[in-house]
This record gives sequence, structure tokens and C-alpha cells, in this order.
Amino acid sequence: MQLGPTICSQCRLSWHPHIYRTHVDNLLVTSSILYSPIAARILVAAKESNQRSADILIIDAITHILENFKGDTANLTFIPMPSSRNAMRKRGRNFMEFVCEELSISYSNILFHQRRVQDQSGLNAQERRLNLVGAFALEKSVRIYGDIVLIDDVVTTGSTLREARRALSAGGLQVSAAITACVAQPLR
Repeated sequence: MQLGPTICSQCRLSWHPHIYRTHVDNLLVTSSILYSPIAARILVAAKESNQRSADILIIDAITHILENFKGDTANLTFIPMPSSRNAMRKRGRNFMEFVCEELSISYSNILFHQRRVQDQSGLNAQERRLNLVGAFALEKSVRIYGDIVLIDDVVTTGSTLREARRALSAGGLQVSAAITACVAQPLR
């Protein structure tokens, strides 16, 4: 179960895409993989170590959702969850923007961090919620065509999706749904 330069066969076997639906408030969230210790390690390998084999697993998980999407994905605009400036400096990329580019989907990188936030990984649900309140802002002069779908790597408590939806709503934009590679069940 150790992640090295490539993802081991045991980890790959536990990463089998399905369709999982949950809600964050009244927002439908569709995910592909149940969050587990192995899923957590794959996410970290992709985001923190730029490990290509982990990137591919996340991209495949989201591709599975898009292939099973009811409707025309051409009429959607995906809004990737933004990485903080610090995370982008450290990682060398905005991870979810990179995923959107790899998927060749129409996306608009209009959300940004307007203030510093703590790393969410060590926080409980209440701390995550408080950490993100008012954290995102919307680029000025935004034009979005089609329905808006949020896209992220994982939903554990829903705090990131809630804050993204709040920021978009404050800018007069309506979010239709969200997709994530992984989902904690139940949401924590």
C-alpha cells in the first residue's frame, strides 16, 4: 500500500469508479470514488508530489462521471476549486485547473482566494467551515455561458463547495451541481 514512483496494483484495484450521489445543502454532488485511506494517499500523491500515475487515476474518476452525465456536457461551464497562492507556489500548478485542462472540458477559473486559509486536512467539520467563510471571491467582469458545475478532487464536509457556491451566488451566478473524484460517506 505504499505509494512510490507509481501506484501499486493493490491501490489501483481499490480505485474502481462508480457513481455516488450526495448533497451539500441542496446542491447535488456526483462523485466516483469513496474516500478511503488509499484514496487519500492517491490524492496527496497527485496534489503534493505531481505524481503522473495518481493524476491519471483522478482524471479517470472524473471522466467516469462525465461519461455517465445525464445531459450535454458541452452546455456546462466547470468552475475548478482554486488553489491558494501558497499551494500553487509549492506544487507548481493549480491542481483542479490542471485536471480540467487534461479533461479538455470548458472551464472558467474565476474563483480565487481573497484571504489566507489554513490547510483543511487537519481540521474538523466546524473548523473547516469557519476556515473557509468568506475565503473565495469572484473575478470581475465574468461571463459564463451554460450551467455552472463546480469541480473538485474530494468532498469531505462540503465546506469548500459551500464557500464556492456562496461566492458565485454573491456575483449573481447560479450553481447547478458539483462533481468530485472522491466522496466521504457520510459527509463528515
